[in-house]
Amino acid sequence: MRLDFNQGNIVYVIDASGLIKLESNFKYDNPVFIAIWEEIEELIEQDRFKTIDFVEDEINSYQGKQDFLQKWVKKWKRLLVVPTDAASFNAAIPIINDEYKSGFFDAKKQAEGKEEADPYLIAYCKTHNCVLITNESKDKPNKIPGVSAKNGVKCIDIFDFLIERELKMERKKK
Repeated sequence: MRLDFNQGNIVYVIDASGLIKLESNFKYDNPVFIAIWEEIEELIEQDRFKTIDFVEDEINSYQGKQDFLQKWVKKWKRLLVVPTDAASFNAAIPIINDEYKSGFFDAKKQAEGKEEADPYLIAYCKTHNCVLITNESKDKPNKIPGVSAKNGVKCIDIFDFLIERELKMERKKK
């Protein structure tokens, strides 16, 4: 089943860089940004804002002092995190093969034998007709936006998401 993007049924899937950008630019505990977080959490409750288990693993493996995202993902895990399904694994195989030597993969993770979320995110969005949110560079063909475009997946950044959702800050009227 294909979603009709004009009917407000868009499902967003966010990667780790998108979550990090969201939290760093729009702090959850800052009342100025409460509408953004309310919108996202409402979309989560509507099953329209997700991430995949590989991204959850990336967030949970972070060992710095900032633990907000780990706690937030854990709080919303039941509705936010979806397992990477067989269709997504199958769709990721050609992406992995095509991008293996393009610089798409993190050499350090490859050396450590760790799986990366990126090809599975793109594959999930491709097989489930979702919009992918990332903060990766739109100018490099071997980053998520470039690889998404090659695979027919709409890819936006956090700011595009805010525009698409018609979220904006307004001055208090006097």
